[in-house]
Amino acid sequence: MAQELLSLPLAQRLELVQALWDSIAAEQGGLEPSRQEQRLVEERLEAFHLDGNPGSDALLVLDELEQAL
Repeated sequence: MAQELLSLPLAQRLELVQALWDSIAAEQGGLEPSRQEQRLVEERLEAFHLDGNPGSDALLVLDELEQAL
């Protein structure tokens, strides 16, 4: 099957990837994180709150990136 997919034209493979991704995204509501994943999220969230640095505004960062190009 993999060889058949690889023999398809690039545009068709991209369409298949998009369709596959869309089907995965549609089912995401049913995925629950494992205990380990949930623990990692909680640890990172706690570290974020303790850090005190809110980060940078996304639109400002995008503007800076555009100007750098």
